[in-house]
Amino acid sequence: NKKIDKLNQVFQESKFMDKLVVMVSLKDTMGEPATDSMVEYATGFAEAVQGKLSPYISKINYKVDDDAAMQLYAAVNNSLPVYLTENDYQQIDSLITPATLKTTLAQDFHTLTSPAGIALKSMISNDPVGISFIALKKMQQIQYDENFELYDNFIVTKNHHHLMMFITPKYPPGNTGKNEQLLIGLDQIIDSLSGNNKSINAAYFGATAVSVGNALQLRKDSLLTQGIAVAFLIVFLGFYFRKKRAPFIILIPVLFGALFSLTLIYFIKGGISVIALGTGSVVLGIAINYSLHVFNHYRHTGSIEEVIKDLAMPLTIGSLTSVGGFLCLEFVKSEMLKDLGLFAAFSLVGASLCSLIFLPHFISSKKEQQAHVAEQSSWIDTIAAFRPEFNKYIVIGIFLLTFVFAYTARKVSFETNMERMNYMPARLIKAQEQLNAINAYALQSVYLVAEGKTLNEALVNNEKMLADIDSLKEKKVVKKYSGVSTLIISDTLQKQRIERWNNYWTPQKKQQLLAALETEGKSAGFKSAAFIPFANLLNKTFLPADSATLATTRQSFLDDYITEKPGHATVVTLVKVEPKDKQVVYNTFDSNPLVTVVDKQYLTNKLVEIINDDFGKIALMSSCLVFFILLLTFGRIELTLVSFIPMFLAWIWILGLMGIFGIQFNIVNIIVSALIFGLGDDYSLFIMDGLLREYKTGRKNLAAYKSSIFLSAITTIVGLGVLIFAKH
Repeated sequence: NKKIDKLNQVFQESKFMDKLVVMVSLKDTMGEPATDSMVEYATGFAEAVQGKLSPYISKINYKVDDDAAMQLYAAVNNSLPVYLTENDYQQIDSLITPATLKTTLAQDFHTLTSPAGIALKSMISNDPVGISFIALKKMQQIQYDENFELYDNFIVTKNHHHLMMFITPKYPPGNTGKNEQLLIGLDQIIDSLSGNNKSINAAYFGATAVSVGNALQLRKDSLLTQGIAVAFLIVFLGFYFRKKRAPFIILIPVLFGALFSLTLIYFIKGGISVIALGTGSVVLGIAINYSLHVFNHYRHTGSIEEVIKDLAMPLTIGSLTSVGGFLCLEFVKSEMLKDLGLFAAFSLVGASLCSLIFLPHFISSKKEQQAHVAEQSSWIDTIAAFRPEFNKYIVIGIFLLTFVFAYTARKVSFETNMERMNYMPARLIKAQEQLNAINAYALQSVYLVAEGKTLNEALVNNEKMLADIDSLKEKKVVKKYSGVSTLIISDTLQKQRIERWNNYWTPQKKQQLLAALETEGKSAGFKSAAFIPFANLLNKTFLPADSATLATTRQSFLDDYITEKPGHATVVTLVKVEPKDKQVVYNTFDSNPLVTVVDKQYLTNKLVEIINDDFGKIALMSSCLVFFILLLTFGRIELTLVSFIPMFLAWIWILGLMGIFGIQFNIVNIIVSALIFGLGDDYSLFIMDGLLREYKTGRKNLAAYKSSIFLSAITTIVGLGVLIFAKH
């Protein structure tokens, strides 16, 4: 999906996404503020991070630079016309009237003779009229959240209960190995500082912390669940087949299938998604069933030739339908699902070929076949011998439950809360809740990203976008917005504003203003020479500011809003919108190819829409494919329909149970449902083949097929069931 591709690109390039927010807070938020203690804690924290964790961080922002304000004023004063809009000239008209000049100069003189005059002398000397303050006032737009203020150059909440710092990791969130070391170091620093100050604690939150938490938990879950599953399967299969080597022989087709698949993918694509590879390992649960069928069938017949004769058709057709079902994933919009489909399809091809061609050579030799004695029936064989189709109560119960499940299946929906797909430890959940409480605007923020081939082109597109934002602001949809447009302006707009300045300040208007300043200045106590710097400002030839001129300002205030790469640049604008009005913002910019809306709700809606569409497509294509393959195989519509009934009923039961227990569809159980569908058509084929052989030859061997299916079901249930021990 093009929108999702753009969102992915924005996420990968955005400097906002990599930030770790560190919150230094009072443990007793109801008590009196202890801001100095928090400042001392934050200073110690920043020094420790810079000293111990410098290999893992790019920078830490914990206080505002003292020179930043003066640098900002100098930038504005040097390019003053650039920061003035058409409406500002109406205000300038009022500032240069004699009456207003008299009042302003009196205030300037009072300020200069006060202690504040030491700091403001240069500003008043350069602009005694106050035109530059019109531009400087707009810089308040950069402060997006009004809940924060400065205390000794540290960013604190207005109630002085929280102090904020920001860490930019050196490595992207996906590099969990390096970032794990960073977080371990942060935890050690926090524990050390908190031990010395019992009234203050610190917490951090960000994409890096969430990624590391997910990776660590996935690692633990994988080791635990795979360990349990492998241990159970080795013990269970060893005891069931009464052969020590049985579990290892059964795994041969699985390993062959995986290697076969990876080899083909290497030659076809050259690479595969790691997520698809990890998720695709679940699909290998189907592959192990092929070897189970072969091994268990030999246990009943004692003849390799008989095994191949009985299983060649159902195994081949079963693998063909499963492979076709997974290849249907090539038509969906998710690249990860496409990789998964390819990996699963080739794995099943390799596993089925290995089970029929190579596995029989490992099961037993000629001597072992001749000495083979039919083993006594196991408890699985006893269950397999039971014929429930002759029990009218079971049949009636199945029909009644099917109607019930068909009704409850209507309640199934798609997961809309994508955060449930993430794992976060209790510490991170608490930090997220704390951050949301401190930064209430975050829950109402929408990121609008304008792009272009160059920064100037991106700025032009951003300025066009601002016209729509201003329109939404007039309609009370947008409450506030913040971005680079106040300070970083495109060359085209700079030239227009400089031209407007030159047209405004005619020689006559300059002369009148300077004369009025000299007259009113004498009355206020100023010398004539005091206004020379301002006269120079009026007579100055302004030129558009280039990127080098704005580099310091950009780095100090707006670096996170701008991303530049060769051939591509983006500019971010934050928009405050009530949740109920977000759809209006989505609709406004949805058709604009140069603007990308980045918002949790918008992203969720898009993903759910795509998953819903893809899932319906997969289900329809897989069903049609299986139906036609069965029809071609059996050559009779009634046999095809009978074979299809178990899969159809099983799907109704699955949806019905999901509806009853409130289980929603997400990207994970959609993959698992493909696995279930693949197993379902295999089971139907084996039972139908056993019934047909019994009908044709009179040899009653259906129990062997059924015991293989029970064995397959047990191993699959265990393989997937162990996931209940996972926390993710």
